[in-house]
Amino acid sequence: MTVATHHVAALLAAHHHSTGAATGSSGGKPPGWGAWTFEPWVVAMLVAAVGLYVNAYRRARRRSDAVGAGHWIFYALGIIALVVALCSPLDAIGGGWLLSAHMAQHVLLSDVAPALLVLGLRTPMLPLGLPRKALAAIAPGGRYGRLVSTITSSWVALPLWAVATLGWAVPSVFDYAAQHPFVHAVEHGTLFYTGLAVWWLIVDPLPRARLRSNGQRLWMLGFTRLASAAVCLPLTWLNKLEYPLYAMAPRSYGISAATDQHLAGAGMCFIEFLVFGIAFAAVFVSMLGRSDAHDALLDRAASQS
Repeated sequence: MTVATHHVAALLAAHHHSTGAATGSSGGKPPGWGAWTFEPWVVAMLVAAVGLYVNAYRRARRRSDAVGAGHWIFYALGIIALVVALCSPLDAIGGGWLLSAHMAQHVLLSDVAPALLVLGLRTPMLPLGLPRKALAAIAPGGRYGRLVSTITSSWVALPLWAVATLGWAVPSVFDYAAQHPFVHAVEHGTLFYTGLAVWWLIVDPLPRARLRSNGQRLWMLGFTRLASAAVCLPLTWLNKLEYPLYAMAPRSYGISAATDQHLAGAGMCFIEFLVFGIAFAAVFVSMLGRSDAHDALLDRAASQS
């Protein structure tokens, strides 16, 4: 979608290629809560994503006073969410010790980080921050305009997001991915990419000839929250252990398998609720100023033509 988000997504594969997936059931000493790991590839890709954004932000800031802290703060928080997901103990502990840690990592990768990153790119930041040739290439009629339009179409992005969210949550699939590094990398990559596509739909960061109505965007936001609830609510209340890998994992953190599963569901629901609130405020309480920004960009384009 943008070079910056592409670099962020590429680090997921690099991260899993270098670290693999840890499994608590294989024995060994459990990771400590202070066990942060900063793999060189992860750090390099995060730095690249930040550098690209800073460059775009400066370009956009020179062109408009409408670009400011309300943009870069969101993007910075998105980068922090990725650091927590990929470098904090969540990664090692979630690899086979605690289901709650693994679910928290998935929510950060699939919802929190994508939402914050796209909010940091929203109009007028992205269209003014891109070089004119790059903007022309992804605009309707441009070299990549049709591709961008297709992958951010509601008929493509929403079904793919639902398949990734619900499919990877199937216990047998979830446990298999946790024990196989390559599949684990694919899992995290698809969760992140589909999350970006869905939040691109909801936030709508590029100006369009016809903006999506707030009703459409509210419907899409509601659909994603209902799909997420189909995963987190059962885990919060079911007493039957659904994930064998974590049910059989050593109880090294003083948390029973049932409590771990309940925490996984409750934590996921709580974070999803927070994400919904932030998105609702940012998208539907005039925080984005989409109509004014859209009109200003059209006026600017007309004056340069």
